[in-house]
Amino acid sequence: MTNPEMWYVVGSGPAGISCAQGLVAAGRQVTILDSGVQPEAETHKACANLTDLNPADWTPAATAFLREGMKAGSSGIPIKMSYGSDFPYRQVPGAPSITYDGAFTRPSYARGGLSTVWGGAVLPYRQADIQDWPITIADLEPGYRAVLGMMPFSAREDDLEEFFPLYADRYDSLPMSRQATALLAGLEGRRAKLKAHGIHFGASRLTVQANDSHGKPRCVQCGLCLYGCPYGLIYSTAQTLSTLASTGQVHYKPGVTVQSVEETGSGVLIRGTDLHEKSVQFDAGRVFLAAGNMNTTVILLRSLKQFDVPVPIRDSPYFVVPLLRLRGTADVVRERLHTLSQLFFEVIDSAISPHTIHLQTYTYNDLYPQPIVAKLGPLRKAFPMESFLGRLLLLNGHFHSFHSAAISATLRRGGQGDTLQIQAAPNPDTEGRLHALIGKFMKLIGETGFAPLSSMRQLAMPLRSFHFGGSFPMNVSPGALETDTLGRPGGMKRVHAVDSTILPSIAATTITLTVMANAYCIASRSALEAGMRGE
Repeated sequence: MTNPEMWYVVGSGPAGISCAQGLVAAGRQVTILDSGVQPEAETHKACANLTDLNPADWTPAATAFLREGMKAGSSGIPIKMSYGSDFPYRQVPGAPSITYDGAFTRPSYARGGLSTVWGGAVLPYRQADIQDWPITIADLEPGYRAVLGMMPFSAREDDLEEFFPLYADRYDSLPMSRQATALLAGLEGRRAKLKAHGIHFGASRLTVQANDSHGKPRCVQCGLCLYGCPYGLIYSTAQTLSTLASTGQVHYKPGVTVQSVEETGSGVLIRGTDLHEKSVQFDAGRVFLAAGNMNTTVILLRSLKQFDVPVPIRDSPYFVVPLLRLRGTADVVRERLHTLSQLFFEVIDSAISPHTIHLQTYTYNDLYPQPIVAKLGPLRKAFPMESFLGRLLLLNGHFHSFHSAAISATLRRGGQGDTLQIQAAPNPDTEGRLHALIGKFMKLIGETGFAPLSSMRQLAMPLRSFHFGGSFPMNVSPGALETDTLGRPGGMKRVHAVDSTILPSIAATTITLTVMANAYCIASRSALEAGMRGE
């Protein structure tokens, strides 16, 4: 029998937890269904052993488990692990098979989703970058404020606020590395000229605990961020989930992978598979799908019986450009620092793109020497490695999905289960825009204090950065394979998609914060609408 009082959220990643928060704030009872994969018990124990010690006493042997499976090559890191484990990407019973042609990504079935492995960078979208959306930044603002209020937030007041408000009353600031401090000082002295060229910069905004609170220390600058913070200071939605579950505000049911939903006369029937490969089902008043773009797309296509029908995926093209500073910083190898993004650059130049170009700047981390040593071979002994590392920076960048490859997702039926086929055709326009962007910075070496190493640039394979979505985009008047502004596919009333699946386009700035804000807003507005109807 349907329980109209119980609303279900599918997934515990950023969209799912933000949606649950919005529903709880509106007074709704919530159950979260989740595959819920977690790290191995040995990983928890190894992290606890580290946090029981002073970081100065950590030995290479004690931290070796964090580095398992993380190798850097000339094309970057093949796949980012979490605490030396691949648990964020581990397959579960009931999950669809996915094939890739010209693209590659990895869906997550972890408790906390991809927030268990992200770099914590957050920046809102600009209205100029979502002109094709049926909602505005003003509509998203309550969501931005709500979700930033539930996370630790490291930020500074700087020039980025002109285009990207902080949307937070409380925030702290992580100390920058010496490389980043010197770079920022030089940029500040040339701010006016850079601004005239459409280059805006400021401190990275990160969901990292920068002060002592909640029984945890502030960042100890151990340099292990990319492997997984032993103290858990990089925010994961699993943290908020634990808080909600402990207060009884949310019922959490792990070990369930949802496969389809069906609206009934008074609610929604949810069908899924448990960890023992047995079929399970749940009766709900409403369902909010936050399983990640790939899985939410599969659930919707299967539920709507849209097999062999391709839907588009919009991707924010990702690239990496090494930089060489004109002046070096001494002894970076032994510096205590965090190794997440240090500075953001936002390039607003219509000659390159009609949309914002987002760049994140990284200073030294201990993965940098690996591809350098491999490339040098026997010349390694004569190479001034430490001097070079004191000048080396890495720029990770994104373009708007306006410049995306042509990507489609098609659900196929098969004897061994359904398969989602992903096909992508490169967009030759993207490489040209990257070339123009690098050329712009080459002309401004005197103002920025660094030179792009153009020959070493890398344009990643489509979907590689996880900044994608849009297979069921929001529309004021949604068609069969579109959704309304509450994430409901055409014809459905009680099923809401709330993750990146419904974004009409993907801006270059970080996707997670906007996905969370939109999910929170959909939850709030859905609860209000249902209340007005007496549901």
